[in-house]
Amino acid sequence: MNGFDVAVMTYLNHFSRHSLPIDSLICFISDNSFLKGGVLAVIIWWLLFQNDERDPHNREYVISIFLSCFVTVVLARVLALTLPFRVRPLHEEALGFLLPYGMSPTCLFDWSSFPSDHAALFFALSAGLLFMSRKVGTFALLYTALFICFPRVYLGIHYPTDIIAGALIGTTVTLASNAYFINSNRLQSIARWSRRKPNLFFPLVFLLTYQLADLGGTSRAIASMGYTMLKAIYVSI
Repeated sequence: MNGFDVAVMTYLNHFSRHSLPIDSLICFISDNSFLKGGVLAVIIWWLLFQNDERDPHNREYVISIFLSCFVTVVLARVLALTLPFRVRPLHEEALGFLLPYGMSPTCLFDWSSFPSDHAALFFALSAGLLFMSRKVGTFALLYTALFICFPRVYLGIHYPTDIIAGALIGTTVTLASNAYFINSNRLQSIARWSRRKPNLFFPLVFLLTYQLADLGGTSRAIASMGYTMLKAIYVSI
């Protein structure tokens, strides 16, 4: 632990267990998928239909956002699995963390804290929205910081530097993606295909935004079930 993390966590933890309604509300916000990915998914659709006819690059930005999010999630998970394991604040005995009401003491016990994949994903998405609308993108960045990342620090799921690292990863990937992909021939060809085949493009966007809203929960469940079934078939052969 570094001094910055200890100072912030110690200060915020002073408010833990002072109010059952407040702790419960923060837990609810942190656990509710719609209040995380769902809100930002709705914003994507709103911008897509509001600006689609006025901005010739609007679909390119949407495609770039999804590419950025995919790369960001993969990169964040690879770093979390390859970097030295970092115990989460609520499990760090030296920190003396007072668990807020409603938090499970075994939450994400086997998952490394650094970097925050939530921060990486949603800052990547929010930074991408800046290219479609400065005002909406700024709102999305503030929403991500206050309603997605802050609860995870307050509840002891992440240190502030976990969030900062995730945010830097997400925004960097998005900025690099937009600089590289927006004018690339490959992305332009995907955009032209989306205009020729809206009956395929919009269901695909719906599926991807649904996964954002669901935080990939259904996909992980399907993949897990598929792996279990294949393993059972392999063992029985």
